[in-house]
Amino acid sequence: VLFDYCCLPEVVQYVESFLGENVLAMHTMLINKPPDAGKKTSRHPMHQDLHYFPFRPAERIVCSWTAMQTVNRENGCLVVIPGSHKGHLLPHEYPKWEGGVNKMYHGIQNYDASMPRVHLDMEAGDTVFFHPLLIHGSGMNRTDHFRKSISCHYASGDCQYVDVRD
Repeated sequence: VLFDYCCLPEVVQYVESFLGENVLAMHTMLINKPPDAGKKTSRHPMHQDLHYFPFRPAERIVCSWTAMQTVNRENGCLVVIPGSHKGHLLPHEYPKWEGGVNKMYHGIQNYDASMPRVHLDMEAGDTVFFHPLLIHGSGMNRTDHFRKSISCHYASGDCQYVDVRD
């Protein structure tokens, strides 16, 4: 299923418009966001995907993220900071949230929560494409059902691996 998604002509045509024809599927996810058990652990902190990737340049990487059902604020839709992709990679760490942290993910250190955010309400099949420096995350899933989406990060075949410890 994941590889089939990465090869969908409806997705790849847009990926190629960003990166050119020499593209590689580098990272895929089937996201099955659980209902929150009241501890706020279903939140995904504001972060930049480039933090997780050992290849550059950032301008040659793009993510496709597709809702597999209605995605809204109630079930933890994506939240983005418009224009943040024009910045640089910020330091990340485990969030210092009181009352619940999902230790699976890092968030931006000293994140400024007053930055203007946009919540991406989506219907099944809606797809958003974004740059790996875009600051984004998602809120709690306040429903009794899992919230499902699928994504793939693509990179140009011209990207180079880097030592992320630098």
